[in-house]
Amino acid sequence: MKNFFRRPRNWMIIVAVLLLAPVTYSYVMMNQFSWSDKELSDYFSIKKMKPQYREYTVNGRTIFYASIGSDTLPMVLFIHGAPGSWYDYVKYFGDSNLISKAHLVSLDRPGYGKSGEGQPVTSIEEQAEMIRPLFDLNKSNQPVVLLGHSYGGPIAVKLAMDYPDEVKGMVLLAPAIDPDNEKQFAINRLADLRMIRSMIPRIWVSAYYEKKTHVDELRKLNDWEKIISPTVYMYGDKDGLVPPVNVEFAKRKILNAPLSITEFPNENHFIPWTQQDSVTKVILSLIEK
Repeated sequence: MKNFFRRPRNWMIIVAVLLLAPVTYSYVMMNQFSWSDKELSDYFSIKKMKPQYREYTVNGRTIFYASIGSDTLPMVLFIHGAPGSWYDYVKYFGDSNLISKAHLVSLDRPGYGKSGEGQPVTSIEEQAEMIRPLFDLNKSNQPVVLLGHSYGGPIAVKLAMDYPDEVKGMVLLAPAIDPDNEKQFAINRLADLRMIRSMIPRIWVSAYYEKKTHVDELRKLNDWEKIISPTVYMYGDKDGLVPPVNVEFAKRKILNAPLSITEFPNENHFIPWTQQDSVTKVILSLIEK
């Protein structure tokens, strides 16, 4: 045992394990909301309406998405965080009232799930460009409602900046948008080490590289004045992943659009699932305006 502690490599392993503890905790928490293909099939087997699965190619990458509801209904585009998948919003797809009033679309973002898992696209601008073709699914007579959670928030913001006339409203759920309050974890600084990287679950690889460049990418979002669609910001006051103070940044930046804010007491980062009823009400209010 004494020889074990005399070897520098073994100390690195110990440090890595300690640093990975928060990652392991987050991974376990996120797994509460993950679905296997069989679980998805079983879930929708008892539903009257089932999602359609499609993919398209953009910038040499294949993007996978799911949709449900008539494409002539107002479209809602869900953008997941890091890590995540289209099925982060599967319970919304199972809401018969919601899908009777809206066309829901959710994708695996580039670098996740069936859109090239572990092959990250760290540029927020490029992510937005690669997601933009989904707007063409909208056959209603009104613009799209965007919903972004966590890292999906700034991507929704970028879409609202670049295509203001095509966005009717935006729901930001605990969005990581403030570069000066971007929470960093020690493990992120070690993710480039081969030994550390080999210990990271594959689903987290893209998340780490996105996190590594996130501050610089957020500083590139300069066209806040171009956001003109009603925006709803929702967050938990006990969020340990995206600091609640991000809401103050939103107040300073979103000046040309109506901004409403909802704080959930004693809630953490996972409000898309713990506050689904509240989020659904907001979605319906935006599409019905």
